[in-house]
Amino acid sequence: MREIEFRLDSGRDEILIDGVPLLDLVRAAELPYARQEQLERAGEFAPEPAPLLAGEYGYLPGRSTCWPARHFLGEPVEVTYDQEDGETMPLGCACGILECWALLARIEVTEAEVRWSGFRNNSRDWDLSAVLGPFVFARRQYEEALRATAQPPPPRRRRRWSTMMYVWCR
Repeated sequence: MREIEFRLDSGRDEILIDGVPLLDLVRAAELPYARQEQLERAGEFAPEPAPLLAGEYGYLPGRSTCWPARHFLGEPVEVTYDQEDGETMPLGCACGILECWALLARIEVTEAEVRWSGFRNNSRDWDLSAVLGPFVFARRQYEEALRATAQPPPPRRRRRWSTMMYVWCR
């Protein structure tokens, strides 16, 4: 089984599988498709080469994916167009508008394991499921990794009033 880690990085939920960022795994899987598309569309962008779109994703905001959210347990919080029932968006577009270029996957949860499979891009017909995943995780380790993203409650601030402040504020 694989091991997953969820890390909060600048308010985004970074995902590592066996210590490798999910973005790197996706970029490697998409690269052949992106290169082929670049060759096919070269005339549209002359004299500059067509953009190479492999791995152009960003991690999702932690506020919607961190524990206790069930987004990564197959109950999507963030959704996008062309998303089918049973699919979850693990990565959104790098531009900040998640829906514009999203990676979708099926997340299936059983008592013993969590399986990510059926990867696809919502804007391209690249067959990513042939080269990416499936990733199978022990449910216990998976949920522990998710629980580690729980945000502590904000610290309570003690109000300190001085006589001077009280008089000035009146």
